[in-house]
Amino acid sequence: MSKTPLILFVALTTLLLGSCGDAAEPEATGPSQLDAFWSQDSPSGAREVLDIRSNAGAGDQIVVTGRIQDFVDGRAFIKMTDSALKSCLDLDGADCSCPTPWDYCCEDPAKVKTHIIGVAFHDEGGRLLREGLKGFNGLDHLQTITVTGTVNKDDEGNVIVVATALHRKG
Repeated sequence: MSKTPLILFVALTTLLLGSCGDAAEPEATGPSQLDAFWSQDSPSGAREVLDIRSNAGAGDQIVVTGRIQDFVDGRAFIKMTDSALKSCLDLDGADCSCPTPWDYCCEDPAKVKTHIIGVAFHDEGGRLLREGLKGFNGLDHLQTITVTGTVNKDDEGNVIVVATALHRKG
């Protein structure tokens, strides 16, 4: 496995964990390199994020479903969580005053860490696309998506799926 995805994952995770998502992110508009990844049809055989983390190996071609946790501004990279995680908005009877419910602050941070993967969209040269995903075809936090792609894993268990297709539920 190339060390580039691992280095990218560590750098992006550090960046994302250091922020709480308070900054506004620009919405995507106009033609996009991301159009090549968009699928109107939901692929079959999708597995949850936790299953991919636990059972998929590096190089495996997979279909994964889950929710968008966060975006990287100006880059085609998202953090995706397992559907088993509950945001503050999902909790019955919860009075959610949390300004960023997609950070899963109502869940145990250790659990969140084991129920999350990165999803990267690369150009033909294998480089991360330099455009943000927030707003692309209406994408936003906590939406359910399905991604088709190839698994990259490091020795610490971090997982990045290099996407070949993206579908948004609903």
